[in-house]
Amino acid sequence: MKSGFKATVFVPVLLLVIFALILASGLIPAETLGLTENPYLAAVVIQLLIFAVPSLFWCRIRGKEFTPKLRLNPFPPSQLLYLWHAFVFMTSVALLISMLMYRLYPDSFAASSMTEYASFAMNDRVFDGLYLVVAFAVLPAVTEEFLFRGIVIGEYESQSAAIAVMASAALFAMSHFSWARFPVYFAAGIVLGMILYTTRSVLAPMLVHTVYNAVVLLGEKYILYITDKQNISMLLLVLILCAAALLSGMLACFEAQNIYRGYAEANVPSAYQRDADGRSAFAHIAEVFFSPTFLVLTLVFIVAATAMR
Repeated sequence: MKSGFKATVFVPVLLLVIFALILASGLIPAETLGLTENPYLAAVVIQLLIFAVPSLFWCRIRGKEFTPKLRLNPFPPSQLLYLWHAFVFMTSVALLISMLMYRLYPDSFAASSMTEYASFAMNDRVFDGLYLVVAFAVLPAVTEEFLFRGIVIGEYESQSAAIAVMASAALFAMSHFSWARFPVYFAAGIVLGMILYTTRSVLAPMLVHTVYNAVVLLGEKYILYITDKQNISMLLLVLILCAAALLSGMLACFEAQNIYRGYAEANVPSAYQRDADGRSAFAHIAEVFFSPTFLVLTLVFIVAATAMR
């Protein structure tokens, strides 16, 4: 694959394989998958087989020269404040969009919730709660970020960082096969991509994604309950989330400015190299989003998401 490799053609092929695995896992009875006998272990194995194995195989055939693009280096503790503000911003925006989409499409939105997905493993025991978070919050965040913010952005960023972030966010949203939740995942994907470039470490979006998953897993049902009431409680929640999004967004931008100032003072080089081919931005966008394999991938999402409504 190294000779004549074209990311805009082959990256969607990787995603087609993963999409096929996701859809196939939904067709296999829960008893066969082991979800009723040992739900946590089964969920971990399924997640690894669907996301981790294809991703690691991709990295293996791409070779050692691709490893730096994954940005597996740790981020400094001084960036934790920025990550907190970015997390609050992403969560507030995602919850606001969730409330809107739930009001527009209540049945399909509720049916595709993370709580519904993990309901077979939920109970009141303390250790099971820990297993629940690990299996349905930590592991999905790690494997999905490695794929979408590590591999996908690493492959597409030669087209431009903005295009890479948008492509990774779109593919991340499509991988959940839900029309009602597509805007939520797309918005979250954009923020996670921005976190990656600001911190220059894929571990940062992994951390933010993990905490976000835990919040949604344990708290989204209460948000939807309040949304159902359509009273003063819902209005108050909307106002709180809007204020949190506005304030945290400004603070995150301020912290990001300080981080980039530090890069400039330390003369740290850019985290990526864009193709200097003289083409317009539209040409790069068309190459990514209108490649034959990306269009096939989009068609798969449209058909599958429509069938799952």
